[in-house]
Amino acid sequence: MENSLTKMIDENSDRLSNLPDALLIHILSLLDAKKVVQTCLLSKRWHNLWASVPSLHFNYEYLSNESERFSNFLTSFLHLRDKAINLHTFKLCYYGSRTCASSMHCSALSNTEAFSIDEIWILYAFKHEVKNLVLKLWENCFKVAPNCLFTCDSLEYMQFNCFSEVKADIVCLPKLRKLSLRNVSMNGDSIHKILSGCPVLETLSVQFVTIRTNSISFQTVKSLRMENCFFYSLSEPTISISCPCLNYLKFVQCTGAITFTDMSRVTDAIITWGKNCKKGYNFDLLEDILGVEYLELIIVYAKEFLDRELKNGTTFNGLKCLLLDLCWNNCNFSILSSFLKRCPKLEKFCLLHTTYSCEVCCCEEKTLGNKWQVCCCGEETLENTWLQIEGFSCQELNIVKVVSCQVDQRQCAHQLEKLVLQRKKEI
Repeated sequence: MENSLTKMIDENSDRLSNLPDALLIHILSLLDAKKVVQTCLLSKRWHNLWASVPSLHFNYEYLSNESERFSNFLTSFLHLRDKAINLHTFKLCYYGSRTCASSMHCSALSNTEAFSIDEIWILYAFKHEVKNLVLKLWENCFKVAPNCLFTCDSLEYMQFNCFSEVKADIVCLPKLRKLSLRNVSMNGDSIHKILSGCPVLETLSVQFVTIRTNSISFQTVKSLRMENCFFYSLSEPTISISCPCLNYLKFVQCTGAITFTDMSRVTDAIITWGKNCKKGYNFDLLEDILGVEYLELIIVYAKEFLDRELKNGTTFNGLKCLLLDLCWNNCNFSILSSFLKRCPKLEKFCLLHTTYSCEVCCCEEKTLGNKWQVCCCGEETLENTWLQIEGFSCQELNIVKVVSCQVDQRQCAHQLEKLVLQRKKEI
């Protein structure tokens, strides 16, 4: 028994090292660069594998948060790796001071010199035909995005953040399909050059981005995500945004007067008008996505929104799934019922009442003059109030979900259920 156990341990002691090189290199590609290098100490079998890893992840936090060590390690790694191996992914998470570049054996350099060191890292990735580039930088780490970012024949996905300004002189990214920008500032000229220089761009994500321009045309973009962006028109009353090929839109908490055009192909949309958005801003957006099939609306100013859409005569003939997250304390459910009548093919309806959608309304409207607010307080007129509201008829409707974050809203949820069932018994 003991001999058998010893034999089993011997046979299975290093099964990982017996795997083929290709599989081991794939496993190493999932690790941070520091841990990848440390595997060379395991055995002779692992000694040179790290140099052939095609996906590199450099994280400042894994090197004791020391800028000098980080810069030195990254430069040495690139210098010693197998230069015949092209790169699939180059990811750099750097939170150190840009005045430090130990690869030049200096404790402090000027901004221009330190900036050029970072360009060397990027240019190395581009020279080795990298497909995915991710730069997660410390806030205010760099003032201007380097021009070398925008010229690469192999790049298919790029993500970067925390450049106070993006000035693209020459853009040539013929294979770029996905672009993600965060915490940057751009003007109309740079936006135009980037979009023109990315002829196959399909997915674009912009978060906390400041944009100064009169118009933007996303000719090839099929998926657009805009969150917490600030739009400033240079001379026109509004910024015109055209998206003729767009299928998916996520528009969250963006500030500024915007007019959307050419949005007829949008089938899925998530839209949030929150507390930081002025009443009336971007409300015309829904008029351009009447063909949408899946729609999520998270609204603080629910009454204004529903009133406006009813006055505009908006009808969603293709809408099949609708999720509404709004403040019940500030919503006239007679108007809501009228709005749902404009969705004749609706199959699934979800009504949410979350703290997010309610907190602004509760602060702005202290009175209980609204009938719905009276209902929430459990007044005797509860049943009579709801009986005065006409139900809505959606022949295809088969699922209704009501979610509230507050216990005292449950009675209102039951009344909403009655409202739905007035016209639709098969739900």
